[in-house]
Amino acid sequence: MKLAKKGDVNQHSTDVKTIKKTIALSIAMCAVAGATAQNGTPTSVSTPDTVLLSETVDGDYLVRRLQIRSTDDVDYSIRYRISAATLNAALAGNAAALNELNGFVDGLMQDTLKKVSRIVITGYASPDGTVAYNQKLAAQRAADFKNYMDGKYNLSKRYAVTVTSEADDWKMAHAAIAASAVPERASVLQIVDGSQAPMAKEQALKRLPGVWSYLAREILPPMRRVEVMIDYDTSRIVEERTLLPRPTPTPAPQQDDYVVVEEDVSGVIVEMPKKEYREEQRELREEEKAAEHLVKHDSREAAKIARAQEKAAKRIAKKEAKAAKKAARAAKKTYKDLEKM
Repeated sequence: MKLAKKGDVNQHSTDVKTIKKTIALSIAMCAVAGATAQNGTPTSVSTPDTVLLSETVDGDYLVRRLQIRSTDDVDYSIRYRISAATLNAALAGNAAALNELNGFVDGLMQDTLKKVSRIVITGYASPDGTVAYNQKLAAQRAADFKNYMDGKYNLSKRYAVTVTSEADDWKMAHAAIAASAVPERASVLQIVDGSQAPMAKEQALKRLPGVWSYLAREILPPMRRVEVMIDYDTSRIVEERTLLPRPTPTPAPQQDDYVVVEEDVSGVIVEMPKKEYREEQRELREEEKAAEHLVKHDSREAAKIARAQEKAAKRIAKKEAKAAKKAARAAKKTYKDLEKM
């Protein structure tokens, strides 16, 4: 990500970086939302860049202190004059870029939560001229800027600083040319994208009317530069306060919805709605009444039968008694008749 591009501070890139940091911080805090830990005991959570330092309860809030680590980088671009390898702070855009860079490094040395992982200083040269000369010039620019940073901050003794260089090819100018108002742009792009040697491309471009003066004024100067990239890790201590959920009260049982018919059973306890229970009780009472009526009816019938049987027995007994008397009288008369003989 560029904080300064071609000598200018890129505010849009800075805004994008701020948004990315905010999103990363939000994701990290969401990652620990489900983590649990004993109060006062640092506990690692699921994401490798986030550590839960403590977890306490403050009134209605759960308070978590988190250490969030993230990696980031900044990139600054400083211009150099044509064929020059000595820093000119007054050159177009350099003052703003150097102020940004110096401010960041000053803050870096005071911020104990930022740890530099590497610093890369890369020197560049524009494609005009010979390749060998440009390679040497690019290396000299990188060394010059390293000396500037060492003289100001003793940078290479504090951090791991890498110095590199690169001579840009004409193809590296394609994007800038395509977005520019250079005369005969299609022909220029065909030349810079071709397979000719660098010096042959330069000569072909110089032959196009007005083209070379435009390139020398608008396209080539930003390519004569040094870029500084700083990779660093940031550790932040943040506090997350989450409102504790209140327990939902258990609703009281609705007595009107059901009744327990019987509790002391060895099988299944039967439950039913109260309405059905009342209907069943009514049916049971009707059945009991019907049974009582039937018993009474049967009792009356049995009593009638018993009385009839008793009357019949009495009648039979009377008849048998009369018959016995009659038989006795007959036997007595026969006995008397035998005595007379």
